[in-house]
Amino acid sequence: MDELLEFSELQEKTNVAAEELESAFMEIQQNHMLSKREVLFTLARVVDSFIRLEEDYEFDESKRIDAEAIFNDYFLACRDLQESQENDDEPVLDGQGN
Repeated sequence: MDELLEFSELQEKTNVAAEELESAFMEIQQNHMLSKREVLFTLARVVDSFIRLEEDYEFDESKRIDAEAIFNDYFLACRDLQESQENDDEPVLDGQGN
């Protein structure tokens, strides 16, 4: 539960920046006539460059980010949140079936 709360806070904090990046990539996709696959490839390249830059300047290995773990945490937390939201939409039955 703590992880979901932390993820929700992180998602809220980064929401505006994520929307700006999504908008920018949509514009890039249109301007360069890229396929969805090419856009994902471009995103992966940018993320890889960001990670490599961080690795080059962070000499303390214990402080380096684990990109794979971050992506996995993101996807699992998204699924957990989506599942909890879907369960909230379902009617809750009391002991008498109401």
